[in-house]
Amino acid sequence: MVISTDKGIFMADHIDLNRYFLRNTLSISTGEFLWGLGLPVILESTFIPVFLTTMGVSNSRIGVTGMIFSISIAVVPSFSAYMTARMPYKKRSTVWLQVIPSAAVMFLGLYYMYFGINESAYAVFIFFYSLFAVGLSATIPVWQNFIVKIFSPQNSLRGISFMMIANNSAKLMSGMILAFITGAVGMNLSYSGAFFFFTGAVFLTGSLVYFFTRENKDEIDKKALGNFINYFIHNIIHILKNRNMILFLLQDIEFTAAAVSVTFYARYAIDCCRVPASKASGAFIVSLFIGAVCASFALGFVRKITVKARYLFIKICTLSGIMILVLFQSLFAFYTVSFLLGFSRSGRLQMYGPAVKGISGHEDASAYYAISPLLTMPCTALLPVAMGLMLDRLSFLKAESYRIGFLSVGVIVIISFVPFFLLSFQKRT
Repeated sequence: MVISTDKGIFMADHIDLNRYFLRNTLSISTGEFLWGLGLPVILESTFIPVFLTTMGVSNSRIGVTGMIFSISIAVVPSFSAYMTARMPYKKRSTVWLQVIPSAAVMFLGLYYMYFGINESAYAVFIFFYSLFAVGLSATIPVWQNFIVKIFSPQNSLRGISFMMIANNSAKLMSGMILAFITGAVGMNLSYSGAFFFFTGAVFLTGSLVYFFTRENKDEIDKKALGNFINYFIHNIIHILKNRNMILFLLQDIEFTAAAVSVTFYARYAIDCCRVPASKASGAFIVSLFIGAVCASFALGFVRKITVKARYLFIKICTLSGIMILVLFQSLFAFYTVSFLLGFSRSGRLQMYGPAVKGISGHEDASAYYAISPLLTMPCTALLPVAMGLMLDRLSFLKAESYRIGFLSVGVIVIISFVPFFLLSFQKRT
């Protein structure tokens, strides 16, 4: 049944999502568990920075990987959100978009398996990592809208919490495996091809599991049926007029600060604190994802604590971890930092989708998920590169250069508290 209104076309044959809560939770959790097995190798961990460090890559070149991902996630999602805006269902588009990053990582692994680490290794890595970043960025707004719309509003955070527990548990398991392998044979570049190929394979398998979910149809806005320019202008004006959304994006700079810290603290541990590369690429990852699993439980199932209080705790964890990097150099300090940054990053990822959907006021919030990174791109793209360039320029200061860098990032986190305290979260989140 289709109902035509002055607001557009509304697909009225919705299903009761509460009936499919268990099925959807199991399906999405299984898919995210498989993605979680691969993510520590390519994203959200210290493996890539340590891998590139072992390859002999400079800090500024390591920072380029962060810039590539930030630019991709800022530019690409607007196009994928527009292309899928006409689709009342998002499941198929989510699955097929995820094939791109999966295939990119598999081909990167095949290259290293057949040709080894040679003079072109970094260039090849950047090429396939760029394909991975573009593919994953195209997926993100569609996936974020999809995982919210397969649950009823009252069960959204609970369902996503189960998903995040599965995802983070898999990351923890994968981190333990990496820690065991790197502890036994060291950070051996000859094994990298197999790591990357396995990562792409589990990504692809995890995406196919999404076909078992059930979803409701989206409301299709007439304005989404126009050309891309009109679609983009309409939605960016809507976001810019949303005071809460602007404040939310300003306070979210703390997430970028946490990501930059994760990018460089493992190299700091190796270069200046005599921490073996095997621990930085293994044990640090385990600590990161122990924190991530704890965040899933602590933030997902405590109903009496407000959304704003949960976000405040996340920001305090980020600031505490960065300040520990500035003040201490012991191995225990690095494990503590890993736990705190893992907790804060996972907590933010877990709460971001429902929070943005509630602040947007839309049933289909794909445009908000897509355009928001574009507005924050000047910070998210430049901060990793700026940090890398600063560390290279101040390399004569050795450990002090890293402390200065982490202190600068800490100041950014402190500044982000100002818009945070002005922000009013919607009850819907």
